[in-house]
Amino acid sequence: MTDVHRGFSRRSLLGGGIMVAAAAATGARAVGRPDEPLFDAHAHLISPDKARYPQVPADAPGAAVNLPPQEFRQFGTARPMPQAEAMIGWMRNAGVAAMAAVQKRGTYGVDNRYILDSARRFPETFYPVVVLDAQDAAVPATVESLAANGLAGVRLTGARGANGNFDWLASDQAQRLWAVAARTGIVIDIMTMPFGHPPDALPVYAALAERFPTVRMVIDHLNWPGALGAPSFGLDAIARALGAHRNAFFKFTTINIDKLQDARISPGGFLAHAVDIFGADRILWGTDMGNTPGTYAELVGRGRAAAASLTPVARRAVMHDTGRALFTKRAGPA
Repeated sequence: MTDVHRGFSRRSLLGGGIMVAAAAATGARAVGRPDEPLFDAHAHLISPDKARYPQVPADAPGAAVNLPPQEFRQFGTARPMPQAEAMIGWMRNAGVAAMAAVQKRGTYGVDNRYILDSARRFPETFYPVVVLDAQDAAVPATVESLAANGLAGVRLTGARGANGNFDWLASDQAQRLWAVAARTGIVIDIMTMPFGHPPDALPVYAALAERFPTVRMVIDHLNWPGALGAPSFGLDAIARALGAHRNAFFKFTTINIDKLQDARISPGGFLAHAVDIFGADRILWGTDMGNTPGTYAELVGRGRAAAASLTPVARRAVMHDTGRALFTKRAGPA
């Protein structure tokens, strides 16, 4: 990965807010240079073929609990079906070169067939990130096999348990999966549910980052920080816990953008501060297509708008280089 260091110079927070607001008002057209490459580090694929790829009931074991609709003010209500073929056309039109295709647990649970089948059909476009239960004793062997055949990462999701622990992430059994990630070079992608006490998970993340220093750990949605403005932007606790761990990376997604804009806080200012704290080589952007309402063009436009006031080097890292370097298909030991 190219080390872009901080790649950041201070800019007007108001200016960033104006650019994002303008993009939203005009259908979120791309802001900035359209020739700059993009890598979408967080998008979901869903098939219209429910016979071949059955969806799980919302209350089924392994399905995620959806956020209440009032949690964020969403920009638009369109929810286009993000099937693989359609996504390729949308990506081409939006200037997105490739993406991390992340299993949507709320739709398919831990049945990852559609993500894997799509990645096999379009190997230069989709880099698969599967969802698995790390406490299943069979999972480490499954991941070993998948890692030898193009797997980019494993996503672990959950909440703090009744015992106060995060066993789905850090139990003895779960750590066998982390050991596989260390051997194969795949990414571990983590989302503690927003209702699952994500701030309490920070010490667990830090302990895992220290125990497995070669495993690239990606924290989804920057661990759901509160919609706070300058100077901290709600990132102080994350910086204290994980700032020194160079194997910890952070996704900035449309979920963050929506939450910030709903609170009238500049997404551009938030992103600039995150880059200033962690470095652009540890921040990666994703649309959350397939979950956040909006057309793909709109979601990409909101991301471009938030990143528009970064320096060109930092913007390229956040919008392309960091995600592309992390979600690399493996073919055996790293």
